Amino acid sequence: MIDQKIKILSLDGGGIRGVFPAKILSLIEEEIGEGELHKHFNVICGTSTGGIIALAISLGVPAKEILQLYQENAKTIFGKKRNNIFKKAFYSNKPLEHLIRELFKKYHDGKNDPKIKDAKTKLLIPTYSLLEGSTQIIKTPHKEDLTTDQHIPMYMVAMATSAAPTFFNAYSGSYTKKETDSHSEDFSHKVDGGVFANNPSMIGIVEAQTRLQKDLSQIKMLSLGTGHRKYSQANSKKRWSVFYWIWKKRIIDLFMQSQSQITHNSVSVLSKFNNDFEYRRIDQSFDQNFNVKMDETNPDKLKKFIERSSRIFQTQKQDVLDTYFSNR
Repeated sequence: MIDQKIKILSLDGGGIRGVFPAKILSLIEEEIGEGELHKHFNVICGTSTGGIIALAISLGVPAKEILQLYQENAKTIFGKKRNNIFKKAFYSNKPLEHLIRELFKKYHDGKNDPKIKDAKTKLLIPTYSLLEGSTQIIKTPHKEDLTTDQHIPMYMVAMATSAAPTFFNAYSGSYTKKETDSHSEDFSHKVDGGVFANNPSMIGIVEAQTRLQKDLSQIKMLSLGTGHRKYSQANSKKRWSVFYWIWKKRIIDLFMQSQSQITHNSVSVLSKFNNDFEYRRIDQSFDQNFNVKMDETNPDKLKKFIERSSRIFQTQKQDVLDTYFSNR
């Protein structure tokens, strides 16, 4: 019997902690084939680092190559802090932009920047427009009226959704709809979609129900987190200064982590009241002795984090494969 349900992959934001979902997806690809993930999901929604991964998957980039990009370039992306952080963000976004742009070109035609319309599955990528003061979901043209975003280069969307405040400056760029066009479209002052949807699961559900006209009972969702830290009064109460929250960028991590958790709680409630809605979330929490920052560059810590990702997935592997990668 052919599966009539719509399948959604949701990928959280979390900076370099994107190695967690990237590792899990690479393990899945060992079973289904490299670069094949986009064939198994009708919709992929991703925020920040999850947005980068979602865009890459939609082009057929193998998950292990995404993982490798993060592992080998953590210090390139987050290695050098700027001196004057009162005028600029902690890091330049240029190294990340170069890496993403070249990767996307490689899996498109080798020389041109792929655009949103070139995705091989439906995409939902949250970002926030400082210029308009509003949320924005970048979408593939999977409906006749969804044509606004189709010409935006994918690397620009990746940079916009991952422009986390304090980590990177707001992203600005421009593009043309056709190479022969003299008029350029503005795509400026965009910041990380994690400021409102670090866990984009609900965005995927709403799109499935409104645009794709699917009932909740017709949805299968696989949601991948990026790990979360346990903030407790015991280890924080003596250090609640402005410096404590800002210098280590804890405030951004806390806001985005909280949003991810409340979204998971909400979707979990939906699944409890509708047994036909199939929802699974894979995530991990950090104890007080092990914490991976959003801009972590320590190779040993990242290696340990990836190893933990593998162990967590192995306990759920067969259920995940049966639910999302078979015709059940």
